[in-house]
Amino acid sequence: MQVIVLPGSFVYIADTGDWRIIVGGGLFEIQPQVGGLAYSSGVNLDNLAALVVAAKAHATANGVNWSGN
Repeated sequence: MQVIVLPGSFVYIADTGDWRIIVGGGLFEIQPQVGGLAYSSGVNLDNLAALVVAAKAHATANGVNWSGN
């Protein structure tokens, strides 16, 4: 996972290149990097799940309130 640190937010890019997550400033956005949100393979969903888990661990370790409360 590549982590880009921006003022007030983090951008997480999957090593597989198919997903990006932006977290910060009250925003949690998942963006596909290729195609749309529909894929013909479960592998892309596996990649997304792995990215969400890694992004959550990094974000919470860096003070982001993941639950939004």
